[in-house]
Amino acid sequence: MVEEKIELVALDYHGTLSFRKKSNIWSVSSDVVETLLKARKYGIKLAIVTSGSGKTVPGNIRSLSDILAFENGTVFIYNGKCLMYKPKEWNKIRELFLAENIRPKSIGKVVIVYGITYSEKIREIILKHGLQDYVDIIRNVNRLVIAPKNSGKDLALKRIKEMLNIKGKVLALGDGENDVALLREADIGVAPANAVEEVKKVADYVCDKANGECVKEVIENIISHNGIFYFLNVK
Repeated sequence: MVEEKIELVALDYHGTLSFRKKSNIWSVSSDVVETLLKARKYGIKLAIVTSGSGKTVPGNIRSLSDILAFENGTVFIYNGKCLMYKPKEWNKIRELFLAENIRPKSIGKVVIVYGITYSEKIREIILKHGLQDYVDIIRNVNRLVIAPKNSGKDLALKRIKEMLNIKGKVLALGDGENDVALLREADIGVAPANAVEEVKKVADYVCDKANGECVKEVIENIISHNGIFYFLNVK
């Protein structure tokens, strides 16, 4: 039986593809960008899947990606169009949170992001307004993402596969708690060395390199093995 080749590589951005500089700016090294270009030339499709709004994803990374999924899979940029997935009552639900006396870290097109110190207060808001069936709280390192129920990177990956008509294997890389679902949804899940333990536990392969260097190693491995990700110590 011939093993299926990797058709799509799905990448978390913050902490996986990119690293944080001392200036607090997220950056992708030039050699990693060059590797992404090699992947595209080889025929591998690339998807960025991040919980953020996409503001920190630079133009060169956007142009190398076949599709961009922002805000935990609620906002997609594909073929020059912005597609949003949210229930009709979501705007009113957002207003209930924004009316409270807690300051969000950021407000996206769909999600709201708070610091983790507001965890108890957010749960109180949900209970007060009876929003248990409408809201998901998604933890990502030191942040809490308030999103429509049943959002997440696993659903984002399912939508990406449909949009891109993916028939081959999917490999995903991620480092944060909200990447657990992403790695489980993929055929092969890879965690960089800097990933949290929850991600390493579900990963098929844990790289000994961090951030973009892990991404570079994985893509070069796929290309050198004729489209197949090959490691003797895959779980």
